[in-house]
Amino acid sequence: MKLEYIKCNICGKDDYSFLLSGRDYRYNYKKEFNVVKCNQCGLIYLNPRPTFESIIKLYERDYTPEDIINSSLITKTANWKIIIKGILYRLYGYIGKLPKNAKILEVGCGEGNILEILLKRGCEIWGVEPNPKASEICKKKGLNVLCSSLEEANFGNGSFEVVIMSQVLEHLPSPKRSLKEVNRIVKHGGKVYIYCPNAESYLSKFFGKYWHGWHIPFHFYNFTQKTIFKLTNDVGFNIKKIGTATPPHFFTISLKSFLRSENENILANKIGKILDTFPVRISLLPIFKILDFVLKGKGDCLRIELVKRK
Repeated sequence: MKLEYIKCNICGKDDYSFLLSGRDYRYNYKKEFNVVKCNQCGLIYLNPRPTFESIIKLYERDYTPEDIINSSLITKTANWKIIIKGILYRLYGYIGKLPKNAKILEVGCGEGNILEILLKRGCEIWGVEPNPKASEICKKKGLNVLCSSLEEANFGNGSFEVVIMSQVLEHLPSPKRSLKEVNRIVKHGGKVYIYCPNAESYLSKFFGKYWHGWHIPFHFYNFTQKTIFKLTNDVGFNIKKIGTATPPHFFTISLKSFLRSENENILANKIGKILDTFPVRISLLPIFKILDFVLKGKGDCLRIELVKRK
């Protein structure tokens, strides 16, 4: 795997302190990487990190849904499933209130779960997804998705009323460059919704190196409210709303990583399958709703609504 050293993506300085060394426990990728923190602006990032070409190969290997093997059998999701999924996403705090009847782009749309919900709400939907196998699933569902990066898609100025980046910003090689592109393609007064892990969450402190938000080496960056303010302001956005929430599966992913620890074992895998079930996630929901209310701003997922500055 080829590695590269980078400077801070927000302030451009090459002045950082070592934060931790870790690896991925989700897909059991055992190579360790260093996470650092910029001494000037506080941005947390991987340094050195895999090159873009190297990380794309890992995405194709690990971020590819198992049912892609039977991709010829993939069809449009049933309407009732889309409705339920939309309700659950809102309950979990995974996404906010989604607009109706708007022209929307989702950056890094994965298998198209959010796009399906938006299509049901009467929106004109577009998606970009660099993983060719995930974008194939979207196309099998009949979704309008390009297999490319945002910059390669080259949309026209002011093409969209809304842009959604859900669990994407932390994966991008240059969040600043991508947000500049988002600013170009969204209309004046248009909105951008960002959802990403919160490096200052209570779960990040509780789980330490096993916290799902590190997700090394797939997450190049980790953000706080402070660094999000700085980053988005620099590229021409005003923050309309910012808050946090803790989706139950954010907790269960971290817990599974902790249970697996340094070794895969049968018991950990069995418990992991139980944690992934719908009844477990629903039962955890009120607990995290209470914790998020008590620990304001410390939820596991940052939820940001941006407005393009005129």
